[in-house]
Amino acid sequence: MKRKGFELRKILVPSPDCYQLGTFHPFSLNTLHFLSVFRYFSAKSAANRDKNKLDLGNINGLDDAISLYKNMSRMKPLPCVKQFNQLLSRVVNLKQYSAAIFLFKDMCNLGVSIDKCTMNIAINNYCLSKRVDCGFSVLGWFFKRGCVPDGFTFTTLLKGLFRENKITEAQGLFRKIVREGMCELDVVAYGTVMDGLCKVGSVAVAVELLRVMEKQRCKPNIHIYTMVVDCFCKYRMMDSALKLFDEMSERGVAPDVFTYNALIHGLCSSSRWAEVKKLLKEMTEQKIYADEVTFNTIIDALCKEGLVNEAKDVFHIMMQRNVAPSVVTFNTLMDGYCLRGRMGKARSIFDSMAGENIIPNVQSYCILINGYCMKMMIDDALHLFDEMPIRGLKPDVVTYNSLLHGLFRCRRCSSAVKLFDELQVVGLKPDFYTYCHLLDGLCANGHAERALSLLNALEHKGEDIQITYYNIIMEGFCKAKEIQKVRAIFNDLPCKGLKRNVVTYTTLIKGYCQNGLLEEAKDLLAKMERDSLLPNGVTYNCIVQGNLKSGEYEDAAQFLEEMVSKGFSPDSSTFALMLDLLGETEQEPTILKMIRKLGSRCNS
Repeated sequence: MKRKGFELRKILVPSPDCYQLGTFHPFSLNTLHFLSVFRYFSAKSAANRDKNKLDLGNINGLDDAISLYKNMSRMKPLPCVKQFNQLLSRVVNLKQYSAAIFLFKDMCNLGVSIDKCTMNIAINNYCLSKRVDCGFSVLGWFFKRGCVPDGFTFTTLLKGLFRENKITEAQGLFRKIVREGMCELDVVAYGTVMDGLCKVGSVAVAVELLRVMEKQRCKPNIHIYTMVVDCFCKYRMMDSALKLFDEMSERGVAPDVFTYNALIHGLCSSSRWAEVKKLLKEMTEQKIYADEVTFNTIIDALCKEGLVNEAKDVFHIMMQRNVAPSVVTFNTLMDGYCLRGRMGKARSIFDSMAGENIIPNVQSYCILINGYCMKMMIDDALHLFDEMPIRGLKPDVVTYNSLLHGLFRCRRCSSAVKLFDELQVVGLKPDFYTYCHLLDGLCANGHAERALSLLNALEHKGEDIQITYYNIIMEGFCKAKEIQKVRAIFNDLPCKGLKRNVVTYTTLIKGYCQNGLLEEAKDLLAKMERDSLLPNGVTYNCIVQGNLKSGEYEDAAQFLEEMVSKGFSPDSSTFALMLDLLGETEQEPTILKMIRKLGSRCNS
């Protein structure tokens, strides 16, 4: 009698949506084809021999799993469902989600008595594949087979909903489970919901759930409290985080290093250094020892505030306490020195990694390359870039972007364009910043026409064109004083399906002012406001300077007054222009009045 099993044509023809999880890998499909053919046409029975080959702990890839499944499916009688479940779970752990679905389907066709565990594995597989809708389809099988879904089933579905950002549906399912008593939820289930809420920033709902847990038999543990504390910290609600931290101790829940790390990260981000020191002291008293994350957090925050020497001191303390630094630690400290332009120190940190048996990664090289480019030390940057392949490292698009920007800043345009071509040859896809650096670099070096031609070519290729790209080119033509081309680009944007933003308007206003076309600039400012775009400080500074340079002091004063009333301030170049004009115009009363008014505002 022919055994039941799936046929190859059933895989190749359209099947229910739940079984189609993207393109199946050709090699995997051939393997399954072999499995199907082998099962139908193998006449040899080797049940006893195959039972000895069910080594479920020796599966290193999909081939091994399929080979084992092939043997299992030929046995008479079939192995127990527990062994099939172990194999199916291993395939899911290998992230071979499509293969797992086909195996699950074939198990059903073979007549394997699938149980609750099998269905839970299938649901988990669907959820990991971001097909939670199919997971709910499997949930229906529970009821058809007289099985009762357990906490693991619903926790997996909740994870799947949160993974697909279906927050409302997740909350609805959770309420239904609680309200109807569909299963007894444990702290893991509550933690899943809490984690999902915190990740999407639903702070109020997360706190509400915490309060509900505190009143129930299933009390929140340290992990639940830490999630909420971390959520508060990420949204800069530090007072609430500290208050909850104090509540934990009152409820007998002792904080761990993860709780302290979350608080320290939040306090560092808010520059509340006195409280950071207090927490570190408290950790020592509680015999909770700072780990690599603790030190990296403090070093990173200090570096971002420009306190690199203090960050280096923390690094030394880290070493003294035998907390091994990682490549992340070195990269953070190196970046701090680069941001301060101290390239000698940054290079010293880079070279010291070898002494700690730490291998620099792509980010290490990228940080140093970017630092050299910012200091116009382009030859040092190029030397490092060439060293990467020798060290077995492949530069990523961020590395190329840094070097591209540096080459243009050093006016090595031909080398920059060549690097852009190389980026594509090695198989990397230019990103938003790549195109920004390329277009800006060409425009800054007097090649606005070439930049426009390149952008047109990208548009014809079907690339995703951003309004920022055109803003850059408009700025390039402004510098070249080709106002007609700026205006033509501005007028053509709606036809390209691009929405003009504040920068777009400001760039053309700036061009008008530079060319003495003040009426056009005023009209465009009015049009900008009609289009529901509010001028910013840059817009006002452009139009104030334009009027000052053209001797329209009353209009300049009027725009300056409007600018200040909206919370903006004149920049240094506007102030410098006003002071220069004051000396040239022999105490022009309007300009003098403007300066005095600004001075009185600063003193008030």
